[in-house]
Amino acid sequence: METYHKSIVTLIFYSTVLTKYSVENVEIKGVSIENAKLYATGKDFSCLDGSIIIPNSYINDDYCDCPDASDEPGTSACPNGTFYCKNKGHLPLILPSSRVNDGICDCCDGSDEWANKVRNGACENTCKELGHTAKIELNRVDNLYARGFEIRAKMIPQGKHLLLKKQNAIIQLLPKKKDAQFIRSNTFNDLKIAEENEKKAIEQEKLLQKNEALKIFNKIDTNKNRKIEVSEVIVCKNFDQNKDGLISQDEINYFMENKKEMDLKDFMTNSWSRVKLLILAKLRDVKYPAKINILEEGLNKYNNYNVNNETGKHKLLKDIEMAKINDLLYTEKTKILINESKRCREQFEEVDRKYKDILKTITALHISSSKDFGPENEFAVLDGQCYELTDREYIFKICLFEKVTQRPLNGGPEVNLGVWNNWTNSVNDEPKYHTMLYDKGQYCLNRFQRFTYVLLTCGLEPKLISVKEPNICEYLMEFELPSVCVLEDSIYTREPDREEL
Repeated sequence: METYHKSIVTLIFYSTVLTKYSVENVEIKGVSIENAKLYATGKDFSCLDGSIIIPNSYINDDYCDCPDASDEPGTSACPNGTFYCKNKGHLPLILPSSRVNDGICDCCDGSDEWANKVRNGACENTCKELGHTAKIELNRVDNLYARGFEIRAKMIPQGKHLLLKKQNAIIQLLPKKKDAQFIRSNTFNDLKIAEENEKKAIEQEKLLQKNEALKIFNKIDTNKNRKIEVSEVIVCKNFDQNKDGLISQDEINYFMENKKEMDLKDFMTNSWSRVKLLILAKLRDVKYPAKINILEEGLNKYNNYNVNNETGKHKLLKDIEMAKINDLLYTEKTKILINESKRCREQFEEVDRKYKDILKTITALHISSSKDFGPENEFAVLDGQCYELTDREYIFKICLFEKVTQRPLNGGPEVNLGVWNNWTNSVNDEPKYHTMLYDKGQYCLNRFQRFTYVLLTCGLEPKLISVKEPNICEYLMEFELPSVCVLEDSIYTREPDREEL
């Protein structure tokens, strides 16, 4: 009897152990292998957020008990739950629990439709085929990155050499800048002296002519009312510009500035120089051309001058007239000083232009050299290189590290979509040197400035792939180039899933 009892006890013990082993190894639907240990059978289950403890039998009972939905990994009971597809032979997948048993095969192994396997037939397991296709694509990407990495390796020393060349150019330009600055300073001093001499000479000429002008004014002012009137101009033969014996209305208007009368101040300001020219021309027996002839002469001489409006014609007339005044009104000594001042001014402008060109070049080289061209300067060789893409409406153009523009395909002004700002990772949380930001472009709708994100992907040659406008006046470009073909990129070195080991 005792022996029989011991046999029964032994049987119960082994039965319990085997049952426990079998139950503990029951697969829990929707749970990854990493988390399977958290769902050990035979024990109460603690919700993964630690909020409550429930009986083990509540797991996958199609009723949501845990606030974090961790008790229903294999059903659609919890709206915030997830389902883990093992997809052996392919990549695992995590689905929203709402897709479990919805009649659509989401997991390539069909595990998300476990309840429909009996009723409607099993989902076809396509993981092997998908895994094979994925492997081919992975090999293609690996080969692309390997070839791109080789090109990138060549671009690095090229970029460093280019930066070194720019730095050497700055070093060579610095003494030239110093020399140009010294010459500019001396030339500027010469100009100031020449202008001062010119100013003094002209002021002396004007002072000498002031009394003469007053005498001429009084001579023309025959009625002695301290004004020159049209009736007085008509009888004054000095106003016969073309010496035809008549004083025309154009000649009257020319000297009277289209006024009926003129006081001494107006005469000194506007008409005295013309009267003086007539006097000198008469003394030298020079025919002083009429106003209209002066203008025609100017049009022939200055074909590129803007004379499409009255303002342009008036300025042209003044310029030509001043040239004649300088030729007849001033003494030879004064004309020499005027010409010397002009020569010094032209010389300074030329020296100043050369100095500013050197300064501009040095500034541009400094800006270019200070840009962030990547941790190994792998982008440096592309600085300023431009690439275009044409769609149905626009021609998009990106000059790397400078600006982004668009212009209408059928003609129209170019629009600035942004100038180089810096690297960013604000798009898709990409690594730092995978997204460029070009901002402060042309204003859009008079409210804000356009800007462009440029996503960089691995390619064997620089190429603008696509342009989108996800929001008004916000642009997204995709650009291929070897500089980002980095074999150590986390996306290609991530650890494989454990169940594939």
